[in-house]
Amino acid sequence: MSAADKLYEIYTDDSGAFSVGMIHAQNSEDILFRGVDEEGKVSAYYAMPRKAILSMEEGTEYLARISAYMDYAAEHPYSAWYSLPDLEIDPEKPILSQILRLAAKDGELVSMGRVGDEEIICGYVSEPAGGRVTVDCVDPASAMDLPQVRIRIRDLEYVEYGSLANRLLMFANKKLGGR
Repeated sequence: MSAADKLYEIYTDDSGAFSVGMIHAQNSEDILFRGVDEEGKVSAYYAMPRKAILSMEEGTEYLARISAYMDYAAEHPYSAWYSLPDLEIDPEKPILSQILRLAAKDGELVSMGRVGDEEIICGYVSEPAGGRVTVDCVDPASAMDLPQVRIRIRDLEYVEYGSLANRLLMFANKKLGGR
């Protein structure tokens, strides 16, 4: 298993809950994971500041099971119907900003969380400027447009990019007359 395929349990708080992922790109400030869901499918990219990560564990029994699920998923026909886009990230530059720029350029809907805020923000981002990004928000429950917000990039705990959930919300938002 290459370093890029090594699975980690990623802990961001002390609740005991964790995410599973493989490192896609990293630098001293940020890290980008390819997230893996509980069925062993690579499900989204998660960019976050390193300071948001409390610990990363490898080699656990749970990760061994997820790895076996990933082997099954790779051989199963359903794995071909959805896959993450390939991302070329320059680890010498801020990763969070690169993900936000990609989302703005491609018109992709992203989900994000702010430090200390349990509310998830979903929407379309503008080109980051001056350490901030503007988000044309979308209600994840109704897929309808919500007011715009401006967020400091350094206040972001994570940005989820490329997930099926985000793609479905984007489709529903556009189908229902949203942005």
